[in-house]
Amino acid sequence: MKRLFKDKEFFTTILTLVIPITLQNLISSSLNMVDNVMIGRLGENEIAAVGLVNQYFFIFMLCLSGINAGASIFMAQYWGRKDKSSIKKVLGLDLVLGTIASVIFTLIALFIPQSIMRVFTNEVIIIDLGVQYLRIISITFMLTNITQGFSTALRCTGIAKPPMFASLIGVLTNAFLNWIFIFGNFGAPVMGVAGAALATSIARLVETAIVLVYAYSPQSVIRGKLREFLNFNLEFIKNYFKTSYSVILNELVWALGMTTYSVIYARIGIKEVASMQIATTINNMFMVLCIGLAVAASIMVGNKIGAGEEEVAINYAGKLGVLAPMIGVVIGAALWISAPVVTGAFKISEDTIKLTVTVLRTMAFFAPLRFFNVLMIVGIFRGGGDTTYSMLVQLGTIWCFSIPVGFIGAVYFNLSLPAVYLIICMEELIKVIFEWARLRSKKWIKSIIDDKEPIKISA
Repeated sequence: MKRLFKDKEFFTTILTLVIPITLQNLISSSLNMVDNVMIGRLGENEIAAVGLVNQYFFIFMLCLSGINAGASIFMAQYWGRKDKSSIKKVLGLDLVLGTIASVIFTLIALFIPQSIMRVFTNEVIIIDLGVQYLRIISITFMLTNITQGFSTALRCTGIAKPPMFASLIGVLTNAFLNWIFIFGNFGAPVMGVAGAALATSIARLVETAIVLVYAYSPQSVIRGKLREFLNFNLEFIKNYFKTSYSVILNELVWALGMTTYSVIYARIGIKEVASMQIATTINNMFMVLCIGLAVAASIMVGNKIGAGEEEVAINYAGKLGVLAPMIGVVIGAALWISAPVVTGAFKISEDTIKLTVTVLRTMAFFAPLRFFNVLMIVGIFRGGGDTTYSMLVQLGTIWCFSIPVGFIGAVYFNLSLPAVYLIICMEELIKVIFEWARLRSKKWIKSIIDDKEPIKISA
């Protein structure tokens, strides 16, 4: 423990990456929080509709996250060798794949939005409200792809602040435009849910523009021409998918799992859907440090492996494995204490407030385990190039445990939302067992940027 806190280089590296990445995640989560608080003032139907639409956007975002995460593994290891040309090729492939996903999700949202909403609910009023929001928000999918792709490349090359500033300006823009369009200020018509979608769309356009300005600034190492980004061949694509397919699949499996949870909650009741939407939004605000730590860990581990310093990567992984749950205890305690106060910001019934507080405190209880699990799956193992193992753990715990028991509890035993959510959270305990064993085995160390023999690490 003493060695953990005495390693100045370790903490300097961590803080340099974690602070801006965490702040960016906090700002991005704030955007959703602002939307939900303002929409929540319209009523529970509106917040439930937007929450269900966000499940569709959530699947899209995790599809992008899988593509970006796969690219980041290569970028981090290439940056360890200062191979700028290969980083640009990976970024180009990242954007091409993201564009394909963006077009598919946009077309579905534009032409069959009712079908998407019916997956989650049969309530006509919620479907109608959701369609209004979805059709407008779908135009931002391509902007999100560009923002995420370039932000990933900037972070992997040690430039983590610009994406943070872009997100900050985006959130401020969104909050101001929400006030105008939702409630009809400054002479604008009262647009309600559609106004929130319009405000978010404009804010994402602003965020994309700022990220591109930084990406093409003179000091940026990812600045390049179109032919540099598209200078990849079939062999390069095969190598990318050899490692990245499991990351993309992992994100999709997780996204579909989270969406299935929403279907389960909807079977309990609309009040429960609104409660979970609010609880998840609040919890995401508290979990931003977890994601920031994991992303930073992935970059740190990847850089060291790319530079041939595998023993340092293992040392970092061990220290992070101790640090993550410690931070999780602090964050969990803060969430537990503040749950009643934060929930009071939403204009919802007293019963929904009590339900939300109970769910939030369950989330708080499992925070240390979740911090460790996210660190391993999103951080250590991905940075080490060991993506398939994480996918199998994620797939197994969600689809072979959480979803079946959650569905049975909600549909056949008519359990309450807190009871169903508690059962679902037990997957975190199962994950820890598998991930701790993998961490100690050191089998997660893999160099993926050349054809060298697998790296052998002393026990």
